[in-house]
Amino acid sequence: MLYNNGKEPVRKRVRKMGRKVSYDEKIEIVKWVLKHNHDYKQAAQKFDITYSRAYAWTQKYEQANDWTALKDRRGKTRGRQPADREKQLLKEIRDLKAKLREREVQIAFSKKLIEISNREVKRPNDIKRFKK
Repeated sequence: MLYNNGKEPVRKRVRKMGRKVSYDEKIEIVKWVLKHNHDYKQAAQKFDITYSRAYAWTQKYEQANDWTALKDRRGKTRGRQPADREKQLLKEIRDLKAKLREREVQIAFSKKLIEISNREVKRPNDIKRFKK
């Protein structure tokens, strides 16, 4: 009984890791694809990249109609710095007010905790566990 009708099984291709492509190379590849009537397969062979990468970069460019769409935006980005000294001071004031509110809540909570723990004292001669 033959499961594959006498044909030899096809060996699986080992996928190789894609090479790193710079921003300028991406622009060159997309220009080539657009010039050659969206021939992604030919571009993949010519530039040693995958079909899907050529297709994705071309689509990104066509949707945004801007070359900056091809830039790699992964990784950490630095936080935006306040434009001038006044904005920086306003941000610092907001941060300090937030810290102050947090401390006030902590103090109110600890006072309430002391009050609740002192309710359990039945006789005045008992030693209180917490001081007010």
